[in-house]
Amino acid sequence: MTNPAQPTGAVPTVLKSQLLNEDPDLADVVEEFIEGLDDRIAEMRAAFKAADSASLATLAHRLRGAGGSYGYPELTTAGAEAERQWKQADLTNAEQWIGRIEELAKAARRGLPDAN
Repeated sequence: MTNPAQPTGAVPTVLKSQLLNEDPDLADVVEEFIEGLDDRIAEMRAAFKAADSASLATLAHRLRGAGGSYGYPELTTAGAEAERQWKQADLTNAEQWIGRIEELAKAARRGLPDAN
């Protein structure tokens, strides 16, 4: 068995949505997505506490898709790697992945147009 992947590399202080570069009028939609990340992270923490790897994998899958749709490839990457691991029922580094996603969400919040 290989060692499970861990989050690596520094999390940027600020993440800006690439979608807003293309269409600044979508700021409200992107902000709603970012604000909803707190609930997604809370769901991940609850699933981890229950050792529910299937729910964690589903939540990571949704994050992977939504991150890309809203212009945050960093969230897509984190979601994809966490999903891969959690689909194998491997929760070894789940706390680190959830923490990484939370840090990315904070950086994205700081990158919202109204945050400046």
